[in-house]
Amino acid sequence: MKKIFILLVSIGMISFSCDTPDNSPVVIGFSTGENGERSDITLESDVAEIWLEYVTAHNDRNYEKLSEMNSDDIEVWGPAGQYIKGNDAHIEFLKEWVAATNVKWTPQWFINNTGENTETGQVNNYVTSGHQMTFTIDGEETIFYQVHDAVISDGKVINFNVYEQQRAVSE
Repeated sequence: MKKIFILLVSIGMISFSCDTPDNSPVVIGFSTGENGERSDITLESDVAEIWLEYVTAHNDRNYEKLSEMNSDDIEVWGPAGQYIKGNDAHIEFLKEWVAATNVKWTPQWFINNTGENTETGQVNNYVTSGHQMTFTIDGEETIFYQVHDAVISDGKVINFNVYEQQRAVSE
């Protein structure tokens, strides 16, 4: 009887000492709205694969796929102050830009997260990524480094910002 009691107490102690998995999202930071209200940024989503597919479609010059992945009212903010609104305008911009620069993206890293827009209450999935960009103009290659911040919802690209830095060519 004493052995059974010790066994039951041991099982009980083990049961209570084990950590139970917490299904709460992991908070990695916060965003703030215009009024200073905070919203947690968490690791709930995995939209990095969607963004990689999107970048790959750019390299493949697959404008039909890009158009399908864009939301109808996509908004893009470029590194030199460009603002593009709408799927058709974005595709036309890309066609002209690619023809002029023969740009190629080399993806280097991706980070995704989820957060609530404090102004609208809408929960968004975000991906931030870094890419080396090679532009070829008149046979001359120029290297840039870009960081993209994108909002993706239901598999569609809603908007993104592009930040850019020109890199020196090492010999």
